[in-house]
Amino acid sequence: MKKINIKNTRQIIQITVLITAIISAINHYLTSIDKSIPWISESLFHYICPICGVTSIYQFFISSTLWVVKLKSTLGIVISLVIILSILFGPIICGFICPFGAIQDILSRIGKKIFKRKYNNFVPSELDQKLKYLRYISLVGTIILTASSGVIILEKINPYHAFLGIFNRKISSIGFLILCLVILASLFIHRPWCKYLCPYGAFLGIFNKFKVFRIVRNDSTCIGCKKCNRQCPMNIEIESKEVVRDLRCTSCLECVGDKVCPKDATISYTSKELQVNKKREEVCYEK
Repeated sequence: MKKINIKNTRQIIQITVLITAIISAINHYLTSIDKSIPWISESLFHYICPICGVTSIYQFFISSTLWVVKLKSTLGIVISLVIILSILFGPIICGFICPFGAIQDILSRIGKKIFKRKYNNFVPSELDQKLKYLRYISLVGTIILTASSGVIILEKINPYHAFLGIFNRKISSIGFLILCLVILASLFIHRPWCKYLCPYGAFLGIFNKFKVFRIVRNDSTCIGCKKCNRQCPMNIEIESKEVVRDLRCTSCLECVGDKVCPKDATISYTSKELQVNKKREEVCYEK
């Protein structure tokens, strides 16, 4: 598979979704004064937000409503699309669509200009490996609070809600504080919320273990330059893996970009991993 120039396409999608989310938040406020914009709903973006995404999925599955009715609902359609996309491509919602992820990516540009190659390397590797489990504590906590009718608490601490609240005049002080901390951390760490705290990202990351399309590294042509490692927002050591199955991969495809790996056909995004391994086994058997 040829190297692809994915960066510009990804940025266009991210900015488009982010702007649409902001417009929908403004429209939510306009609705309260009877001046809404037709066909723009804020609820759609809550279904894929860092915390409400998990809440929505939980409430969808435990609902006593008939499955035929649930699957035809807007929430049912969104969840079905998210699961299908995740099975095929992993958490591509995180890498390409999530508005909160887009905000952190924008802030990362500032951080890179300030700290250059030191950016995203402030957290020691050993500590980073321990902190990554916080996402699963966050996921379990979100499920418990949802199950115990603590959704109001989740809404108050949700930094994405706080961001949208700037535009619809519904801001929680705690959520805004967390938002400010994420913004500050994003100047030092690429996607700190996604990397250490996002419950929705923790859930979608599970699909990395069995997604159809995955990032594959050709060990025979790899020169060990580690440029793919440095390009990864989640600090995944791609250079040491033949197939990237890391739970933190957001399917952003930054490492597959056309200006990353200096060797052709070394880093690929493909569904042919099993065929490659089968050929290797046949060669070894012949030897």
